Amino acid sequence: MARKGTNERFSGKEGPAGLMVRDLCIKSGLMVRAIRDTVVMSPPLVISHAEIDQVIGTIRSALDEAAPALRAMRAAA
Repeated sequence: MARKGTNERFSGKEGPAGLMVRDLCIKSGLMVRAIRDTVVMSPPLVISHAEIDQVIGTIRSALDEAAPALRAMRAAA
């Protein structure tokens, strides 16, 4: 979301957030799909706690890496 704690999207129909985070996740080896400003994934039905932690860590890293660029885009708009 554009502002923490709100449902405000970064921009109109096709925001850059989902695509940016998707690309960073894929670069780190995690296949996800971007739908507008949302990242979607389909984990396997059988998954260990360690694998879940790894998936969440990859997504968190991608969000942290994308945040400064997204803030700069919002400030420039």
